[in-house]
Amino acid sequence: MRGIVALLLVLLMCLGGMGGGVAEAKGALVAQYTAPNGLVISSYSVNWTDTNKLRALYDELLQNEHGTELELLKEIEIYHDYPRGNGVAGQYYFQTVSSLLSKTKMQPSKIELYGGEEHKTVESFAHTLSHEYGHHVTHYYTLQADKITLTDDTKWADTTYAKMRGLSDDKRVSVSDGEHRWQIAEIAAEDYVQLFGSPLAKKATPFSSRVEQALAGQEPKAVTWNGSMYNIQPQENLFLPLASDVPGLYEWFRTQIKGDKGTFAPPAKPKLSLVSFTPQGEVGNQLQFAWEIVGEKPNYHYTLVTYTDQDLLPEPIVTRTAKDKKEAKFGPVVTRKGSYIYTYKEPSAKGIRHFKLYAFGDNGWVSQSPVLTVDLANPTQVQVNDSKVIPVERAAPDVSEVVGTDETMEEFLGPVFAALEEAIEVLGELIASIVSFVNGLFG
Repeated sequence: MRGIVALLLVLLMCLGGMGGGVAEAKGALVAQYTAPNGLVISSYSVNWTDTNKLRALYDELLQNEHGTELELLKEIEIYHDYPRGNGVAGQYYFQTVSSLLSKTKMQPSKIELYGGEEHKTVESFAHTLSHEYGHHVTHYYTLQADKITLTDDTKWADTTYAKMRGLSDDKRVSVSDGEHRWQIAEIAAEDYVQLFGSPLAKKATPFSSRVEQALAGQEPKAVTWNGSMYNIQPQENLFLPLASDVPGLYEWFRTQIKGDKGTFAPPAKPKLSLVSFTPQGEVGNQLQFAWEIVGEKPNYHYTLVTYTDQDLLPEPIVTRTAKDKKEAKFGPVVTRKGSYIYTYKEPSAKGIRHFKLYAFGDNGWVSQSPVLTVDLANPTQVQVNDSKVIPVERAAPDVSEVVGTDETMEEFLGPVFAALEEAIEVLGELIASIVSFVNGLFG
């Protein structure tokens, strides 16, 4: 019986969830590059015809932390469109062979990258590539350490990773049932990007404060964002702790990949506070946030986001660097723009919203503040991490902000009163002239 191998078991993982079968409609092969280690990168996108770009994509892959598992990644394919729908940016395929002696061995794997029509640069593919490679790494070392795959419906909860992450008994977590953000393999791939992803995969996207733009008399610029922007969404699941919050997780994976524990030094958790709120007439309340952090380094940067219980993707409020002020405002604005009063109403500044601050440091490692929950209609108190409730001060309207200058109320209304006095004086003179005219007629 020795040497008899059981049926090949093919397991499919993708950024959009469990896959089923190979993506179709590849089109014609337009370029191909074979890396020194034998990895073949094939392009089916007319925007990826240059083999130098394919080589650069391979170099980008190597910027993600890797070890012996790299030898089992044999193919990367670039598609021009989105064969699995616009919500799926890439897909990872892996195979295992199980013998009658219950030994499971991983076989050569493949990554597919979608949307070459839109993603024309290595940088634009970096985050998706890192995420898909995160599937490869986490599957490889989980199987190696525990002899269990993260796609095993009956045993995934017994893996070292699931236990360390505190997911084994979490009923929301599964292999393929339920929401994508609660699938165990997706959580693991996101953790890999946070802990070991490349600098490009974790490059920050800057966002200016719309409130500050309005206060400066500018029309707030339209904002677009997506889930590939690392500083907006370091991980898809907003309700789980970050990878940096899990004791020993970095060291365990680092030992598997490199053979040593390395040095893991993410930023300390920032302290986010809702300092006050200021009513802006009938358009709502403007919130004033501030934060502080221990041990800040010059390369630190921050992103303040907001979301509701129904949102899958947070909304950016502002990004700041270490040299910037550690404060931000969110909500409507009433200000003077030229000779008239200008009102800016933030579309999402309503209802009950959550606010969170991400702090990024060395290697793109990230920490997060406690979550603040506020009712925008009545922001007299803030709930911290769904438990502690803190009262919030109502700030008096700042006239200088309302009018957009350093004028006092007297200076702002002075010209109005002067014009009114002049009009009254002119009216008085007119009335006197009319009275004099009438008296002349009947005098």
